[in-house]
Amino acid sequence: MSQLDLVRTRPAFEKLAIGPLMIFGEMVTGGHYLEILKYAKQMHVGHQETPSYWILHRNFLQESGGKYWATFYRGFAPWGLIECYKGIPVLFIQHEAMYQLQAKTSLSHKTSERISGVLGGAAQALFVCPLIKLKVTVVADAKANAMTPTAAMRRLIATNGVASLMDGIVPMVLRRSLDWGIRFAVAGEVKDRIQARRQAKGLTPKLEFHELLVCGLIGGAASAVTHPIDNVITNSQKPLPYPGAKRDFWSVIKRMYRESGMNGFTRAWGIKIVDNAYHLAWMYGVGTVAYDYMARAIHNRQS
Repeated sequence: MSQLDLVRTRPAFEKLAIGPLMIFGEMVTGGHYLEILKYAKQMHVGHQETPSYWILHRNFLQESGGKYWATFYRGFAPWGLIECYKGIPVLFIQHEAMYQLQAKTSLSHKTSERISGVLGGAAQALFVCPLIKLKVTVVADAKANAMTPTAAMRRLIATNGVASLMDGIVPMVLRRSLDWGIRFAVAGEVKDRIQARRQAKGLTPKLEFHELLVCGLIGGAASAVTHPIDNVITNSQKPLPYPGAKRDFWSVIKRMYRESGMNGFTRAWGIKIVDNAYHLAWMYGVGTVAYDYMARAIHNRQS
């Protein structure tokens, strides 16, 4: 591709509305609670089997005084709610990186897309790290969960310092980078194959809603291969019963192996696959349809 052929387009600012709305929809319809159950599994210590998801749910329900609403949305307000904007760093960093890679290198469109996805994921990690730290805290500590969000944050900072909000940032950057790179690669590959099959049948390359869902489900499920790193993140951020524990990448890995063996790196893998698949199905399916509808509406108003 020559410099003359490369046309710089603006980021799709419409996605600033669509993206957070799709993440909000996914989280309030079960995505958030899947994460909460995942955190609870990941924070278990020991070589023995972890409590079942049903037992974890009953414990959360008991801690919430039998209130299903408080159980289902534990840690959602405001940390999970703010996290709905986690797609914004991916949108802008991925878009700019994609342009620069194609403008200044000889990389193909597909390779540029995947590398830019990795860079977008790294940017997202910097944005969400403090929010996830606070979510993990209120999941692990019933006292923190009973506090107001501001009080819980002040308590955390007073106990561990402001820097504790960035606990787990190294594995989080690594995991989010790989996660988004895999999502772009696998979902894009599935999309290409479905389009090729459609064109072979004489159909338009534009995917139907159910086909978009398939792309999202497969891409999201495949990205769960990064789950061992996700376990390191949670164990970097969870409250510990002893003060002064090291939370750097390698110290946490050694502590996890000492306490739980390989179980410490594989816990909650099943629910992680479900959670990732569900999340990307929303983004690829509902998000694409909603964005196309908005783009057509804007175009019709301008013409």
